Amino acid sequence: MPTDRTHTFHWTHPPFDEDENEPISGSLLLTVAQGAVSLLGDQWGAAAGPGGRTGHLRTNHTVFTIGVCEAGDVFLRNDQIGDVRHLPHVNANSSPDDIAEQVAEYIGDLY
Repeated sequence: MPTDRTHTFHWTHPPFDEDENEPISGSLLLTVAQGAVSLLGDQWGAAAGPGGRTGHLRTNHTVFTIGVCEAGDVFLRNDQIGDVRHLPHVNANSSPDDIAEQVAEYIGDLY
């Protein structure tokens, strides 16, 4: 049994797309990651997470995971050091653009 708990978050409150009136799938968390990349610059890359439950941002050797915790909050995790931050001002019902903006703002403060 693997001991890597990197991708163990389960959605009980998936992000909600108000325009489509349905939950956001993992592919839209990829859209969130891609939106953050457009705000951060081309040194970043975006990828979908395992099982489509997360989005990922990558630069050099650092990977950030974007996901939704069981409480419905959007989190951003630095996978290299294990630091997890729940993003203020957005939650599972926020638009992908709003989530991408918060992700880019937080990462921009770090780098």
